[in-house]
Amino acid sequence: SYSVTGVQTCALPISPRTYIAIWMKILHNDTPILHADHWGGFGEYEDQALSLESYCSYADGIYEELMRKKEAVHAKGGTFECVLGPKLAGILAHEAIGHTTEADLVLNGSIAGEYLNQEVASKLVTLVDVANTYKDVICPIPVFIDDEGTLAEDAVIIEKGILKRYMHNKESAMLLGQSLTGNARAYQYSDEPLIRMRNTMIQPGSAKLSDMISSIEDGYYLIESGSGQADKTSEFMFGVTSGYQIKNGSLSKPIKETTISGVAFDLLKTVSMVSDDMYWSAAGMCGKKQSIPVGMGGPAIKCKVTIGGRS
Repeated sequence: SYSVTGVQTCALPISPRTYIAIWMKILHNDTPILHADHWGGFGEYEDQALSLESYCSYADGIYEELMRKKEAVHAKGGTFECVLGPKLAGILAHEAIGHTTEADLVLNGSIAGEYLNQEVASKLVTLVDVANTYKDVICPIPVFIDDEGTLAEDAVIIEKGILKRYMHNKESAMLLGQSLTGNARAYQYSDEPLIRMRNTMIQPGSAKLSDMISSIEDGYYLIESGSGQADKTSEFMFGVTSGYQIKNGSLSKPIKETTISGVAFDLLKTVSMVSDDMYWSAAGMCGKKQSIPVGMGGPAIKCKVTIGGRS
């Protein structure tokens, strides 16, 4: 419960979400090839307005991508100009930046503790942990009041390249002298509220995805991530399950599964274009001590990234 203008009020948080996952696999030249995706969003099943036609259209897209993977080639190892699609950019925002700016991790040695009010990214990058609503649309995991009774507000973590703040519970906000935004969340009523993200995103820019691809002579368009990890230094490694070569400004052959790695704060300084797309995902769970649903998303970004591949 919490008090607003002296009136005691009780809030019951709930974040229903419904997702459908489709996995397809074929055997090509004695090698299994897999492609999978999920589809859905905030709300119960009936809120998704799904139909047989929409299921079929979605499944057709997965099948077509699976067929293209039969022609996949190995990526070259090295550092390249790349376009990270919205799904990969969202995972980067959550795993490699978001966690480093949770104040409990800052107090325990996160590299972000050294960067407050410093330039940590290109001026094109504004990274926000959105509380509940973005551009008048409810986010995948809306939080209106956190589990310490704080009214939730957006937390602008990086603004035009400058690290502005951390995410807090009441204790860390007091220790570090920052305002509360409602980032204390618990999975169950019996759990301790921890500092957790809600819906973490890089804000869209003004570039068109097609222009970002056409601006690259030799690089990659990286679309899907299957797994990954990051640590308190913002060093990351993500698996890439879907992507394409870019040759002379055009998409070329699909690539086999590979990895990308680097230091996220260094990568963000190389961002030279940000698309006007916006994509949200909330199909997974964040596993910081307690598993809890989170949203992540954003636009595509053009940057320099190190790819694991064959020389």
